[in-house]
Amino acid sequence: MAGIYLHIPFCKRKCHYCNFYSLANQKNKAEFHQSLLKEIALQKDYLHGEKIETIYFGGGTPSLLSTKEIGAILNEIHKYFDVDLSSEIDLEANPDDLTSSILSDYRSLGINRLSIGTQSFEDEILKKLNRVHSAQQAIDAVSLAQKQGFDNISIDLIYGIPGLSKQLWDDSIKKALAMNVPHLSAYHLTVEPNTALDILIKKNKYPTPVDEEGVAHSLMLMEQMKNNGYEHYEISNYALPGQYSVHNTNYWRQKSYLGLGPSAHSFDLKSRQWNIASTNKYIEALEKGKLNFENEKINSIDQYNEFVMLGLRTQWGIDIDELELKFGKQNSTYFQQEIQKYIAQGKVEFTHPIYRLSNQGKLFADGIAGDLFL
Repeated sequence: MAGIYLHIPFCKRKCHYCNFYSLANQKNKAEFHQSLLKEIALQKDYLHGEKIETIYFGGGTPSLLSTKEIGAILNEIHKYFDVDLSSEIDLEANPDDLTSSILSDYRSLGINRLSIGTQSFEDEILKKLNRVHSAQQAIDAVSLAQKQGFDNISIDLIYGIPGLSKQLWDDSIKKALAMNVPHLSAYHLTVEPNTALDILIKKNKYPTPVDEEGVAHSLMLMEQMKNNGYEHYEISNYALPGQYSVHNTNYWRQKSYLGLGPSAHSFDLKSRQWNIASTNKYIEALEKGKLNFENEKINSIDQYNEFVMLGLRTQWGIDIDELELKFGKQNSTYFQQEIQKYIAQGKVEFTHPIYRLSNQGKLFADGIAGDLFL
């Protein structure tokens, strides 16, 4: 089973924190769409005939595509790939793009999961992030999707934002829970280099996020989601039992996937490749019937490091027997020796044969994983 990811690079405007490849306009959208259809055909053999379990429209803002354009993309995928009848077809959408008519069309196209970018339920916070929609639009969009029959919905929240008090964050969590959605993704605000947020902070036009506030927000979220029956199945993701994102779970568990669109990444278990992060160059290449990408082979050290990093991020943790089977006794011994200090610190829990991060450890996931790398 494999997945297909489609990167739709267009946005109405760029969020201050965003460091994904995207464009704050819809110039060349028609040309991009035709190029994407060509890329689907050219990449038909990348997954070697594996059955497709997930299709994920990410971005950017995929909901800026018309339903006709989305339908054409799905038709082309079905033409060249063996798509499982029960496949998860997920689309990221901004709240202000969703109407009853559009949602009905999504359902008829076979889209069965929505990832709605709510980000916050406070208008002042949304303005600080440079989001297009209001808090009420976010709430209304989720309700509208549920009325149209979508029961597999994920919403996003961002925490660690200057001005987001504990009380406001508590209110946001309660509002999210009141929506009765089965999935929540929550991300700590990160200041990425050369983003608008980074520039505003350097010009003293925006306060620097305080790590301690983000830690407090994270611990509050962990507690409340657990108390309401959600599983913290990945560092940034919570779901009711059995309601995980299949696409993202397959990524964390290192299944193969094909990435389509500018800047999209692909993985065939042996190598990675990534498309040019330029819509214009992407279009130019495909108009000539060519692909524009770079790739790299994954050596055994990279494979080990990714196994450790991704395993620690999830509730399934790292199975030491599986690690030894894949990477040998020497690396298994190294891992078990190096992780002991984190067990002693209460950041890692061990129940044979699984090593998992504790709630405290989840706050330091990247640092712990990096320290265990070869």
